[in-house]
Amino acid sequence: MARARHLALAALLLTAVACEAEAAPPQPQAPPAPVVDYYKKWANGPNPTGDANVFPITVWMQDPSGVENGVKLGKAYPGIGIGTGLGLWEDEWWYLRREGLIQTDWRVYVDPKRVDAVLGDQGHEHNYVGYLVADEPDMNKVYGDVFHPEMQPSAILAKSNETRAMDPSRPTYINFGVWMGTPGGSVGYGYVEKSYEEDMKTYCSAADIASADYYGWTHPDRGDRVGAFSYGEVIDTMRKWCGPDKPLYGFVETGHPHTHGETIEPDQVESAVWNTILHGATGINYFAHSFYTEGKGEYSSVLTRPEITAKVKAVNARLQALAPVLNAASLPGVTAKSDNGIPVSVLHKQAQDAKWVIAQTDGNTSVPRSGAARVEISVPVRSGTATVVDENRTVPIENGKIVDDFAPYQVHVYRF
Repeated sequence: MARARHLALAALLLTAVACEAEAAPPQPQAPPAPVVDYYKKWANGPNPTGDANVFPITVWMQDPSGVENGVKLGKAYPGIGIGTGLGLWEDEWWYLRREGLIQTDWRVYVDPKRVDAVLGDQGHEHNYVGYLVADEPDMNKVYGDVFHPEMQPSAILAKSNETRAMDPSRPTYINFGVWMGTPGGSVGYGYVEKSYEEDMKTYCSAADIASADYYGWTHPDRGDRVGAFSYGEVIDTMRKWCGPDKPLYGFVETGHPHTHGETIEPDQVESAVWNTILHGATGINYFAHSFYTEGKGEYSSVLTRPEITAKVKAVNARLQALAPVLNAASLPGVTAKSDNGIPVSVLHKQAQDAKWVIAQTDGNTSVPRSGAARVEISVPVRSGTATVVDENRTVPIENGKIVDDFAPYQVHVYRF
């Protein structure tokens, strides 16, 4: 009988504990860390304090001492919201580019061959924010029929690790090509070192910050991949190889990046920039080089095309104004659908004591072009009012949904 009473008492205690556990309110979880916390590990990097008010915007391979419209590039680019040059390359004219860098007080990622020069230039530490280790190593391991083993994943990782060891205060940056950045990248990928998947992961492990270039608006062989959606698709693809936390920058052209193909238009630039961000890009790089069939080239198209200059400046200003939001960790809990099948990309953030949703009517391989649509966005509150940022209007939240009209490729930013 005593044993039976003990068993009964134990059962009652277990039941009471279980009921108490069921009744206990869920414990609040700490919000995900801001994206910019990643940068704090580099004392001389692009954002050593992890300032949430800074959204990284760079431009590819520009000479600070060069001149456009009577202004040195190292001054002209900050004037349109591009604070950093991605690549100060090594050749016999290095000293002139470095001189222009110091004169204009711009900031750049440099060739890793110049680690010693960077470490020795103690009066200008803030001008050097990192090292551009390689460009398109996934594609450039073969030139014609010549194999270049120094472009293999293990070789790039070794080069990056050597750079990191020499200067751990600055990050490594690598830009990749279509083998890394497109869903069909395994097709045609040659000289496999281990396997396609392992090679891509090894490549990305060599980069503290990474990007991949695919110019969906202007590529001469775009097929059904023309449109803003292909820029975000690059970020989605790279996440598989680079993991959830690594900074990935959207790579967007501002001119005519191939000898054939199209020239990008201002609204297309804007749509591409936002699509990368809606798919998780944590920075933007502009590719300002243009190439033409006749063999001529132009290398600062973001400055030589006035309509592009104006658009890029406006887009950059908006990105910086929203930096605390864009730098906040992305959250689940938001979905969107249109009334006519136009795909919608959506992003959910929490910052500045508010919830934020950013949405864009973009496209996909089935519906590659955007169009006007009425969009229903499911949000994590049942009712209230959302401010449509920069549009001087509000929209109601009813039954956990926002319903709003979108033009093709339009981006709306909601705060509530």
